[in-house]
Amino acid sequence: MSIRKRAAAAYRPRVGESVLDTRTGRTGIYMDTIGGEHYLRPPEGGCEWTARPEHVTPAGPADGGSAGTADADPADPTRPAGRADPAPTAPAHAA
Repeated sequence: MSIRKRAAAAYRPRVGESVLDTRTGRTGIYMDTIGGEHYLRPPEGGCEWTARPEHVTPAGPADGGSAGTADADPADPTRPAGRADPAPTAPAHAA
């Protein structure tokens, strides 16, 4: 009689979380899962790439991750990630 071991469930990241693609060694921001593959993008922006769920783990501080989420926009550390700049206001007209 053989004993089968059940495969451990793959890690399921949250949108915006910093993760490590163990196959490539790249750190990315988790965007979505489509067709069974995770879509990741570089933290500094750029083209997305796909990774199999079994190759994705949480990014630790050594991997370039911080608290596990992308908390800030690299261009402006005071603005949360994913937030667009506010619409420019029209100049006040002189009376």
